[in-house]
Amino acid sequence: MNPQQVRNFTERYFLSQKCSIIEKSPAHLQVQLTVEADKDIMNRPFYWMYVERMGLPANPAILTLIFDPEAAPPDLSGELMNFGSPRFALLLESAQKRGRFVRLFESPSTTAPHPLLSRPYVPWLGVNFLVSYVCDRKKDEIVDLGINLHSGEVVTSFYDRLQHKQWSSKLPANRHIIQPQLGIAEGVGELEFNLQKHIEEQDRTWAYEAYEQLEQELNQLDLYYPDHLRLSDETRAEKKQRIGEAVWQYHPRVEVSVVNAGLFYLDGGTGNS
Repeated sequence: MNPQQVRNFTERYFLSQKCSIIEKSPAHLQVQLTVEADKDIMNRPFYWMYVERMGLPANPAILTLIFDPEAAPPDLSGELMNFGSPRFALLLESAQKRGRFVRLFESPSTTAPHPLLSRPYVPWLGVNFLVSYVCDRKKDEIVDLGINLHSGEVVTSFYDRLQHKQWSSKLPANRHIIQPQLGIAEGVGELEFNLQKHIEEQDRTWAYEAYEQLEQELNQLDLYYPDHLRLSDETRAEKKQRIGEAVWQYHPRVEVSVVNAGLFYLDGGTGNS
């Protein structure tokens, strides 16, 4: 992230956590944290343990962050915030934890032509999968998939459909949700099936090369610990351990985890496009 992206992300985080912006400029940001944000990013668990056990009133911190020291007011005292700073790492961790699953409604672009008319929302399930191709090296890939829970349609690059829309956390007036034909578990199953096909279609050269490297490592171990010699129990255990380490390091595997997911209710006129 460049400095401007760090600045924008930080402010969006605080707004999403209902923190109060006390003062801001392009170079700095001063916020009154909420209890949840304080617990996540201020790293003072003993304070909160004491407050909660004693039944004392909560006193979340006021945090001043400086994004551009040269442009900030000269007398401003605060904490330097950049992509590599420990505070930003805590902020990213908090955002991932609290934003792991969302439920959002596409904000209407126009008002209903009649107050008694109701426009439909189409329910979509979107999941960002982290796919890691692992051997002695590692390659990560984000695969974002979406499924229409009413029709069963699955789309790739689902985020492209979402990023330029406006969203609301509450169901707007004069709106109704089309009854889904698939449950969450069924939708996840369909996405996992499509993800498996995607993985199977990838180039497997890296896996074949990893198998070759593993075979070489195991042959080296056989030369170093030849089976025709009478090895002591300790030496046999050492060989077994080193074989296990070689297999773990070089055996190719694909690891999949969910970065985040959400239910997105898209306007009936665009949800099936």
